[in-house]
Amino acid sequence: MTTAVFGVLDPRDLMRSVILWALLIPLALLAFLGGELTEIDLVDMVNAVVYAFGGLLAVALARQSTLAAEADAPAATNPLGRFIWLVAAAFCAVFVLSELGGDIIEHVETQLSPAWLGDLLCWLAAGIFILMIARSRLQQGRSTGVAAPTLGLLMAGFILQGIFISLDVGEIDFPRLLGTDPQTYENISDLAEFAFLQLYLLGFIGVATELSAHHALRAQIAKAESIEDPAACLRAAQLAFITAAFSSARFSRRRLVRAAAGLFAAGGLGGMVNGLKITRKLGPSIKRRTGKSLLRQFMTQMRLMLRHGLAPKTYYLFEFFDPACERVASQYLQRNETKAAAYKIMHRHTGHRLSEKLVFHDRCRDLGLPVAPVVFAATNGVAHPEFADMPALPATDLFIKPRKGSGGRGAEKWQFAGPHFIDRNGMRLTSDALHQRIIDRSRDEALIVQTTLVNHPGLSDINCGTLATIRIVTSRNESGQYEVTNAAFRMPRVVGSAVDNFHAGGIAAAVDITNGRMGPATDLGLSPKSGWFETHPVTGAPIAGRQLPCWQDARALVERAHPHFSDFAVIGWDVAILPDGPCIIEANGAPDLDIIQRTARQPLGSARLGRLMAWHVKRDLRRSLLGEAG
Repeated sequence: MTTAVFGVLDPRDLMRSVILWALLIPLALLAFLGGELTEIDLVDMVNAVVYAFGGLLAVALARQSTLAAEADAPAATNPLGRFIWLVAAAFCAVFVLSELGGDIIEHVETQLSPAWLGDLLCWLAAGIFILMIARSRLQQGRSTGVAAPTLGLLMAGFILQGIFISLDVGEIDFPRLLGTDPQTYENISDLAEFAFLQLYLLGFIGVATELSAHHALRAQIAKAESIEDPAACLRAAQLAFITAAFSSARFSRRRLVRAAAGLFAAGGLGGMVNGLKITRKLGPSIKRRTGKSLLRQFMTQMRLMLRHGLAPKTYYLFEFFDPACERVASQYLQRNETKAAAYKIMHRHTGHRLSEKLVFHDRCRDLGLPVAPVVFAATNGVAHPEFADMPALPATDLFIKPRKGSGGRGAEKWQFAGPHFIDRNGMRLTSDALHQRIIDRSRDEALIVQTTLVNHPGLSDINCGTLATIRIVTSRNESGQYEVTNAAFRMPRVVGSAVDNFHAGGIAAAVDITNGRMGPATDLGLSPKSGWFETHPVTGAPIAGRQLPCWQDARALVERAHPHFSDFAVIGWDVAILPDGPCIIEANGAPDLDIIQRTARQPLGSARLGRLMAWHVKRDLRRSLLGEAG
């Protein structure tokens, strides 16, 4: 955080500040115990650190006020001004000296004034500061969407300090009342002071977050726009997106929390903890394969995390234990950069929806696009109006899934064996009973029912009796046309599985988009038994080198469909190859790219898709984050 004193505070600095703030708590408790064992006021030293911390934040905000003035930024970006922050920094410096001075300072204070006068001055200064913050908020008439209750924390510290000072002013002999010796009471008093200082400091961090975000945002947008490397551009855009969430009420608190959590999980203590857990789980198997010790694996994860922001699990997901893969590690795209930021920046709201499966189905049907038919739907315990008069479920195999959701969660497959429907666990229900089950489940989440589709005969030996699909990624290009950039074929490896999803334990193989030929298959790479398969691990049928039937038709289908959902610059299509050709199952406006990068063993940052995403992000950053025309 101290490096930000010479520049502009951004969310990374402030998240590090919160981590350091949290570390001060156990440090103060240890100092209290140490003070009991020695005659040194160790808690005073911790309190000095708190004051120094606050002083550094004040200096950073003063520096930022100077930068804002030089750039002719609006006063709202730092309404208190450089002078106020320098005064606050000076106050903190004085109290640092006071805490470190120990008995010498206390002796001087006692000679010049009552011992509590300095604390009273600090309390009054804090009150003036809180009033100024509250007044600036009222004048600006805005809510920034910051998760921390800034004013509440400051007021809690102010009240706690006021109680502390009132007891001092009353000159009550607390050591005698409490039955403690003066040294113990002094340590308890210092610990109480630490408590209200921590409340002040956390509130101050919240203030710094609010006041720095707007100025930092414009600097971050300019930096992202100037970066040539696509992957680095998307990482810079992610940081700008998080900063925008701090500085604008246009972004929901849920979106802020998700974006910030992604940044935290990939760095700092969160990244270290995740690294230790994943190394413990997968490290031994990689050690057997490569000879690299667990410590070496962990240290490489930390280096990649600090240098490129890569989460520790990507070490195994993208096989960075292979030197060839590690050399291009900076070009891999992560979920927190794409799903939590880039896709949202690129999104243009024109009313098209992909996440609501029934709405998507109806639009595809109306456009004449081949789509998996919906035969029933229910919401809140009631059949959808379109199916209200349907006498019974169709006598055929059925597939039930939530109207919203991903990853195959909540999906059920029911095989018809008249007059009953049977699920994979052997449960047998009549048509009326299954209908009622769907109605009952819809009270918790809206459901749709589709007929169970069957793959093209040329895929029957690798689909384990479940519908296998191709994930095809399309993107709008620089000329406004739509093109296929990547594809992967997904297969279950459990006979009778309800879904083929990669994240649900299935396997997938990269597809050459020029000819539809598959490479070797793999799983997600996050299991000790993960590996690569030239043939299907259950059926033994060949996978690598296999030609997908109707590939060119499938490619043409999604390129024809994307213009009708132009809200989204990038779409991930799930397409099934049926006996009579390709059919759209569903589409995702924020597709996960792990499956593409893992199966291709190549990063997307330097590929066509990464370049297109960076091009769109640069064009849309100011429109999306600042509301400027674009």
